[in-house]
Amino acid sequence: MTTALLSHSISATNAPMLRRVCLITGANRGLGLATSTGLARLGATVLMLCRDAARGERALGTVRRDSGNDDVKLVVADLASLVSIRRAAAEIAEQHAVLHALVNNAGVNVARRRESVDGFELTFAVNHLAPFLLTNLLLPLLEAGAPARIVNVTSSFERLGRIHFDNLQLLRGYTATRAYTQSKLANVLHAYEIAERLRGTGVTANCVHPGLVATDLMRDLPGWLRSLWGKLLLTPEKGARGIIHLAAAPDLEAVSGQYFSRMKEARSSHRSHDVALRKQLWEISAQMTGSGHGDLPR
Repeated sequence: MTTALLSHSISATNAPMLRRVCLITGANRGLGLATSTGLARLGATVLMLCRDAARGERALGTVRRDSGNDDVKLVVADLASLVSIRRAAAEIAEQHAVLHALVNNAGVNVARRRESVDGFELTFAVNHLAPFLLTNLLLPLLEAGAPARIVNVTSSFERLGRIHFDNLQLLRGYTATRAYTQSKLANVLHAYEIAERLRGTGVTANCVHPGLVATDLMRDLPGWLRSLWGKLLLTPEKGARGIIHLAAAPDLEAVSGQYFSRMKEARSSHRSHDVALRKQLWEISAQMTGSGHGDLPR
């Protein structure tokens, strides 16, 4: 189906995302792929940010086929590299004057401690520093597209998280769980802090726990355990519903600084509401990424 035909048919049903530009990170599989497909079905112009070009092209074809929307594009970037993130943001800005939704979905959960190309602990780098930097770099496009939305995909496991300021890179006592829960708490703190900083701009920021979803984050588990969890957990398509809702629902246009569990507002951890904690995390993240000091109100 051509974009013109799609626009005509969708406008007849008053689709909320018609001609809205949406960027989804980690878009070639799992929740990212399902979210991309869902937003494309609503008529959005979908930008799929993927690390691997070949896998990204295959995912692009899948989204176009399953949504009937040809207005889907690929952005290749390695979220474990600050240089790659900056290059991708510049590419997006060259091709698009506005952005209406940024879904920070990409994530990793590595069994053994690894470092990004910039020397940061990999889970913290991809799950937190990458969306922190990418969001800051794309703020001019989001403000130009206002009303616009930032959606951080987090997890209910943020309740177990601690921000280890004295051991942020987990050089001591690394476990996959410790790294992952720290990063998921950071996602919530980031959403709350940037929501406050963007108050009055028309750009909202929220976070969502999509439910316990069977995704590739389980790939480091033993095969028998992956099989068991796969039968008990939500499919990516069901998990993506909450993300799509937060990115597209008309009644959420002015909602900001909130935590959602799937489709409903919920209460995040007590620790995530510590204002001093979130501001400290912001300042450290700004130092680590070279972004976020002078370009946003305090």
